[in-house]
Amino acid sequence: MRKLNYILIAFISISTFFIQSCNNDDDGTGPIQNEANSADGDGSLKNLTLYKVEGENIVKQKDFNVSGNALALQKDTQKHQEIWELTKKIVPLEYRSKMSEFMIYSGDDSEDKGVLGYVIERTQDLSKWQMGIAVDYAYEGGFNAKGELAYTIIHEFGHIITLDNTQLDASIKQSNCTNYFPGEGCAKSDSNINKLHKNHWADIWEEFQNTETEVQAQEFYTKYQERFVTQYASTNPGEDIAEIFATFTTRAEGVNGTSGAEQKIKIMYDDNEMVKLRNYIRGNISKSNKTFLPAPGAWKRAHTFGDKNKSHCRLHKN
Repeated sequence: MRKLNYILIAFISISTFFIQSCNNDDDGTGPIQNEANSADGDGSLKNLTLYKVEGENIVKQKDFNVSGNALALQKDTQKHQEIWELTKKIVPLEYRSKMSEFMIYSGDDSEDKGVLGYVIERTQDLSKWQMGIAVDYAYEGGFNAKGELAYTIIHEFGHIITLDNTQLDASIKQSNCTNYFPGEGCAKSDSNINKLHKNHWADIWEEFQNTETEVQAQEFYTKYQERFVTQYASTNPGEDIAEIFATFTTRAEGVNGTSGAEQKIKIMYDDNEMVKLRNYIRGNISKSNKTFLPAPGAWKRAHTFGDKNKSHCRLHKN
C-alpha cells in the first residue's frame, strides 16, 4: 500500500519528542477513519464541517454528527467564513483548484488535541488536496493572534506547492526513484524539494538518518544550525522546505548573508512562481485592516522538533 502522509503545522514541545505513525490507504482518496467521526478528513480529529472549495467561496458539503462545545463551534459559521477569508489572502485563486476541500474541526475535542491544521492529498496523483483548520485554535487569544493562524496556513500551503503533482510523480515507487523520495512520490529533478535535498541534505543524510532520540535530534540541529531557518525545519526535508517557504514569505527582506539557511531561501527567490506567491501574500497585508503575518522566527512552534520519519504526519502544538 502507498503511504498516505499527513502534513500539519501543529508542533510539539521540545520536552516531548513526538512519535506518530501514519495511516495507510489503498486508493489514496483519504485517510483511514475511526468510527466516531468518519467519512472525510483525519479520523482522529473532531471534524465539524466539510466544505468544497469553489473559487472565491466554500460550499458546505457535510455537517458531522457532534454535540456540546463541538456543536456550538459547528454552528458558528461566521468563524468558518472568517478563517476562509484569511485563507484566500494566502492561497491565490488559481491554486484553490488544488485545494479542493476545506475542513473545519475542533482541536480541543479531538483525540489528538493540539492539532492546529493539516493538509492531506485527496487523489492518488497528488492533484487535489484538503486543508483542515481547528476553529477553536484559530481564535485562541483572539482571531489569528500574533499571526499564528496565518503562519499555519502559509506553512501548509507550502507543503501543497512543494508536494503536488507538478513537483512529484506519485506513480514512481521509492525503489525506482533516483531522486529524493519524500513519501508521496518521487521528486522530479527540477522540483524545489529535490534541489533542497541534493544541495543541502545529501552530505549530512546518513548522519540525519542515525538520529533516533530527542537528544540526538538536538545534537544534529545544534551542529548544523546555520543551515536551518528554524529548529523545526531540521525535522526533515519536507518540513524544512515548508519552513523555508514560510520564512521567505513572512520576512520583509530578501536573502541576508551566505549561511546555509540563507542559501535555501535563495532557492525560493530563484523560482518565479514562489516570488509571485510571496508578492500575493505580502501584497494582501496592505489590503487588510490588521497585519496578519507574524514576525519571522516569532511563531510559537519554531523551536520544537517533529518526528523525522514522518515528515508529513500529524504533530502537536505546545
